[in-house]
Amino acid sequence: MIKIQVTEQDKLFAKQQIEAFKKIKAGSWRYKNVEAWRGIVCELLASQWLAEKFSIDQLAKGLDDSGIIDECDMIINSKKVEIKSATKNYFKYLMPKIHDVRDQPKDIYIGVKYNETVEPNEIQIIGSIKRSEILKFPVKQNKGAPYYEVPLTKLLPIRPSTFS
Repeated sequence: MIKIQVTEQDKLFAKQQIEAFKKIKAGSWRYKNVEAWRGIVCELLASQWLAEKFSIDQLAKGLDDSGIIDECDMIINSKKVEIKSATKNYFKYLMPKIHDVRDQPKDIYIGVKYNETVEPNEIQIIGSIKRSEILKFPVKQNKGAPYYEVPLTKLLPIRPSTFS
């Protein structure tokens, strides 16, 4: 597992992205009583780490407030990559929405967890999983859209072979 410290600047940038996103139609219904900014921090810091280790075709940018839905978070070695976040330290699962996994497939999903229990806060890059494996996990639904419940313990270490 890779641990990366979160700065106050990281938090501020992510919170600003959330505020900008809330102003567009796509963001008008999301992020009520949720600290979604943590997911942005996870995405951006994980993508920076990945960019230092692998050849990146497209770097993650966080939330897009233009209203254009992006195809994936990153592209590494021509593979579409999605960064999924567990935004609290006690969360045990990634929960990619069924619609996204089935209808907007990515090749690789990277699991990251936000740890708010340490100072400074940190993100933990847990590992990766292929789309074909996600499809095997149980479908759940709590408050929003149905999702696959993927235990963080099922993620594999990130290696060069992850993106081949």
